[in-house]
Amino acid sequence: MGTIQIKKVERTVTTGKTGETRQKVQKTYGKIIYRGTLNLADMAEHIMKHGTVYTEDVVIGVITKMKNCIQEMLADGYKVKLDGIGTLYPKVTSKGVADAKDFSAQDDITRVGISFLADQSKKSLYKASATRNATSLSTQLYSELTGEDGLTNNPSTTGEGSGTTNPSNGTNGGNTGGSTGGNDGGGGNDTGGGFESGGD
Repeated sequence: MGTIQIKKVERTVTTGKTGETRQKVQKTYGKIIYRGTLNLADMAEHIMKHGTVYTEDVVIGVITKMKNCIQEMLADGYKVKLDGIGTLYPKVTSKGVADAKDFSAQDDITRVGISFLADQSKKSLYKASATRNATSLSTQLYSELTGEDGLTNNPSTTGEGSGTTNPSNGTNGGNTGGSTGGNDGGGGNDTGGGFESGGD
């Protein structure tokens, strides 16, 4: 079982419905403290530790070939489903025009990106319930407002830092780029090629 470290983040939010008396209150939310980012070489090394008969260069070669092939298929308008992981698919943003006959894909499509839909099938290891069962949560106090960190003397559970050079050593990378409301990894966004969660 893995361990995801959670920091407590204090946010000032406005409560009450529009038209009613509204007030600002301080609430505490939880956000993930990311340990770092694993690249292709890191993943190949990790795969080898699980007893694969393939050497690191072979693993990297296969993943690289798959990455290039996926890009080609997405560019041709296909959705690519990786069973048990999720589906990658192209997505566009366009300008609205008043008359349908005036719409031009070349002129009115403003962005072409890639989105990801996590596999939520019954046996998927990536759906929310499976992820929750596969990890334990460790909480520490960190305030984005005051900068106070209750565990700064413990190098393995420090708060936000400048990043990590060894993702496996338990130190943590910098900011998690939160949104007000503070939950990481829940609903998705489509900006920047973004992520969506949900069913197939």
